[in-house]
Amino acid sequence: MLFILFFLGLIGLNFIIPIQWFWYIFVFMLFSGIEFYGASFVQSGFHIKTINNKNTKEKIVALTFDDGPIPQKTENVLKVLNKFNVKATFFCIGKRIKGNETILQKIDSEGHLIGNHSYSHSNMFDLKTTKQMLEDLQLSNIEIKRSINKTPAFFRPPYGVTTPSLARACKQLNYDVIGWNVRSLDTTIKDKKQLVDRVTKQIQPGSIILFHDNVDGIEFALEEILVYLKQNNYQVVALNKLINKKAYA
Repeated sequence: MLFILFFLGLIGLNFIIPIQWFWYIFVFMLFSGIEFYGASFVQSGFHIKTINNKNTKEKIVALTFDDGPIPQKTENVLKVLNKFNVKATFFCIGKRIKGNETILQKIDSEGHLIGNHSYSHSNMFDLKTTKQMLEDLQLSNIEIKRSINKTPAFFRPPYGVTTPSLARACKQLNYDVIGWNVRSLDTTIKDKKQLVDRVTKQIQPGSIILFHDNVDGIEFALEEILVYLKQNNYQVVALNKLINKKAYA
């Protein structure tokens, strides 16, 4: 609205004082840049207030995994978590749940949390209307509840992209929208040492760490990171405990 008013103001001013054409381009580029930043960086809170970490001096962190459930891969992650006796949150894609209900049940029975990561996780998700997004998120809720008889209260936007339509959908569903302040980039970094170094250098008290349980070999990097956390007196806690929010509606 501010952009439209400012743009109309330029047009109105042009009737009094000639406005150079590049000012219109400048205003448009400025708006586009702000919009891109606000939509693409989940930590900005531009469209949606997101929870990205906890402001604390206590050496506690939370682990999160996106894009499952994936047979074997998610289960390999669960084995490592069980080995270190730590809990994590899995933001699941609804369309991947059918046929993999036992994986969700295993996640739940072992004390981990499950959040909504959309049903489709489509490349076109961010272009959907509020109504379409509501339908998508509710489909994922249905699949999760069908598997573990719980409805998630935590949601993580696909790709971490937010829009006004998504903001309205999340408000209607009363979600706590979860971001991160440590991004592993495990979907692009293939070298385990580089991945471990990237994550451990960013860790600080209250961090929410983003991984993906659909990445080949992520369990090996995860094990080294958990060793680092233990050696540096960090405690891994469940996300709901870190942010003091209910994980399920």
